[in-house]
Amino acid sequence: MEGSASEFRDWAHLFPVEIVQLISNKVKSITDYVRFRAVCSPWRSASLPKPSHLPPQLPWLMIPYMPWCSDSDDGIRLFYDLFDSKMRKLHLPETIGLMCSASYRGWLLLVASEGTEVFLLNPLTRARVNLPSFTTPVRRLKGDLSAPGYDASWVFKRYVGNFVITRVTFSADLSDPKCLIMVFVESCWGLFCCRVGDPCWTMVNIRPSAPTGDAAFYNGCFYLLSKGAMHITEFDKPENTLVCLLKNKLPDSNLFLLEGKSGLHVFTIHDTEVEDDEETGQNDEHHASADNTTEGTVMGIKQTFELYQLYHDSNKKYSEQPPPGKFPIHLHSDLKKITDTSNITIFCGEKHHFLAVCSDDWDSLDGDCMYIEHKEKPSPDKDMGGEYYNNYYSISFSKIGGTKYQTVALEIAGEPPIWPPAPAMWFQPSYV
Repeated sequence: MEGSASEFRDWAHLFPVEIVQLISNKVKSITDYVRFRAVCSPWRSASLPKPSHLPPQLPWLMIPYMPWCSDSDDGIRLFYDLFDSKMRKLHLPETIGLMCSASYRGWLLLVASEGTEVFLLNPLTRARVNLPSFTTPVRRLKGDLSAPGYDASWVFKRYVGNFVITRVTFSADLSDPKCLIMVFVESCWGLFCCRVGDPCWTMVNIRPSAPTGDAAFYNGCFYLLSKGAMHITEFDKPENTLVCLLKNKLPDSNLFLLEGKSGLHVFTIHDTEVEDDEETGQNDEHHASADNTTEGTVMGIKQTFELYQLYHDSNKKYSEQPPPGKFPIHLHSDLKKITDTSNITIFCGEKHHFLAVCSDDWDSLDGDCMYIEHKEKPSPDKDMGGEYYNNYYSISFSKIGGTKYQTVALEIAGEPPIWPPAPAMWFQPSYV
């Protein structure tokens, strides 16, 4: 026995530190990198806690949880890993009693009831960035910033506070003091921004009764999208707000904004005439989740997706000044439908939870494809005598603009009994 024990390898000193560092730089999967650092303390010390060499990762789907059951909540959150086709469990006690409202660049936005607490959380590193609460009056981007603040807490009191914010984005790395963070409240077209350390939010726009739409912060400008028009406000020059009438007539459908390497894109969703029993099986060559891919029908999906690129000349001079109190109108904004989607992959979810990635960033993506999170039709729970119904989250795959679907993961988790219903959320894991 003693002889066999002496033959065990000492992994901590198997390689020199320099070799361990070289090996860690060859790891491309974020889950493999986590396993690599967990081997032993010397390996963990030899590898970077925030590696910059990892390519953009295939997103995980965060499964909703019940935020208001803190007495029985153990803080375990479920994430479906699309690349490995596995459910990941992360212990995130910071989320107990708070709702995860949005995600961006590997960060989750956590919001307490009525906006009393707002912060960003990286689930992998457990890093936290505190943001102003909405109990403090907000400033106005346009006008005298030293004037008394505007009370925006009614937004969280009138609308259910834990689901108010539908979008978060920021302009740079959060460690950059110039990084600007934007949140969007769809129900009132509320657009707010701040920098890390600010005592309060700054209000860009708000309308107590407004059309639904989407928002983004891109290249120093805030974009507010509604059907037929785009409001564009420069952060440094808020008086330069434009109302851009779109020349294209978009489908009467849901509109969303996606940031891409080549500019800002408009993503539309509208119903189709697809039958539930239509055959699938177009995309046999895609690699992600290949072991868990099942061909067949996808019940309940009857939607078509289109992608457009926004063209806007922000330097255009106006021949006439607009009337007092009116925004200048730019009639030359246009949307061009993107026909070459060979380098684009989109991850679709509910309530503005969409991600777009370049397929060149990840070897497992072929481009021109979408992963669609959806809830299966309710079915009776036999254990409850057929009286209780469950919705189950599933993921399907399709070509962009296509109407045929292929099941990637079926019934990966059940929907908890939350009202209003919480969205499952695409989250792109990152250490940075």
